[in-house]
Amino acid sequence: MNKSNIHSSRETVYFTISLIISVLIYVLAAISIIGIAIALTIFVFMLFVNSMMLGSVRGNGVRIHERQFPEVYESVQTLSKEMGLKKVPDVFVIQSEGALNAFATRFFGRDMVVLYSEVFELAREQGQEELNFIIAHELAHVKRRHVWKNLLLLPAGFIPFLNEAYSRSCEYTCDRHAAYTTQNVPAAKRALALLGIGKKMYVEINEDAYREQIATESNPFVWLSEVLSSHPRLPKRIQALEQFGKSDARIYSQDNGKIVLGATLLFGALMAVYFMGVVILTGGAFAYSQFIPTNWEDTLYAEESFQPEGQTPLMSAVYNGDIAAVEEALAEEEDIHEKDSEGADALMHAIFAGNPEVVSYLLAEGADANTADNYTTALGTAVMYDDFESALLLVENGADPSQAGPDGVTALDYFGVSSEAEFIEMLRTGGY
Repeated sequence: MNKSNIHSSRETVYFTISLIISVLIYVLAAISIIGIAIALTIFVFMLFVNSMMLGSVRGNGVRIHERQFPEVYESVQTLSKEMGLKKVPDVFVIQSEGALNAFATRFFGRDMVVLYSEVFELAREQGQEELNFIIAHELAHVKRRHVWKNLLLLPAGFIPFLNEAYSRSCEYTCDRHAAYTTQNVPAAKRALALLGIGKKMYVEINEDAYREQIATESNPFVWLSEVLSSHPRLPKRIQALEQFGKSDARIYSQDNGKIVLGATLLFGALMAVYFMGVVILTGGAFAYSQFIPTNWEDTLYAEESFQPEGQTPLMSAVYNGDIAAVEEALAEEEDIHEKDSEGADALMHAIFAGNPEVVSYLLAEGADANTADNYTTALGTAVMYDDFESALLLVENGADPSQAGPDGVTALDYFGVSSEAEFIEMLRTGGY
């Protein structure tokens, strides 16, 4: 883990844009008597609501200190010291009725971290490392003054998508900051996984299959739910930590083409709805750092490309769609069936690239239509990526739709059909 990579560059960009917009709105309000009155009314109302909520937390919640769960309090002190906090924030645990959550906030100048009881119980069930990450994540918000900054940027919250984009970038920063402080990326990933499935089953989750949902769950509704959310999708947050820890695990990307097409159709109608709800969405600025997301994705987060070990010149030429280079590699007797560290041969790379022309050429040169990597079959991958032309080519060259890949899923399963005839008809009609 590289400390210089903790801070998200997008956080700085979004903060600067939001600050400029907020200052302009403050200036406009300052030169208008009506504007000042409206701004003060909104501020006082939100301050009152926030104070009532936090007053209830401090009055009814259990405060962690040297005589109340001292081992957790010691962890809070240690993490605060390692992060360079001048003062240890107050930490409270509140009854959550099954919800998994945590957030950082301020109460009349005092920093606070609030843990929901379901999260806190991790420490009682041998999950202290996961709890340390969650606490460190919220302390990172305090360290980076995100709560105070969010109050300063409150006017920018009325600009569609901007405040949410800034918030998501802050979450990526705090995830990395917490992982770096605890020096435990695996525990950090487990802590995020438990938010998706709960504190009992998270230890059994297949992390790679969960991250694969970044690619398989790409549609405009998932995208829209994220751009209106203050938190990225959990699989993306886990993948970001995977990259921060410099793991060589496979990196997944979403299908931006499908998202853009659907979003274009939905955007006009949803904008009107958004403007009606934006005031409500920004109303929680004082309790800024809720740990669990209310929606699930971050299309604005740039993902790095991944090149597996053992990738041959033939595979590179195939992925780039360079037929001349493919012909040259085969002429030099490069093995068309050779596989990289992920179990993918040249034909699988052609499927990844979505290039039917190259797929057809490789099949004509003797590529195995039933090939598979360490995860799925070539046919299953083509269907998953909506590359129906390549899928038809594979079937025409002997690919078996009923063949299960290493993940146990067949190409038939993706369409929910039971026969090859139905499968081929789905391919020819574009999946409908």
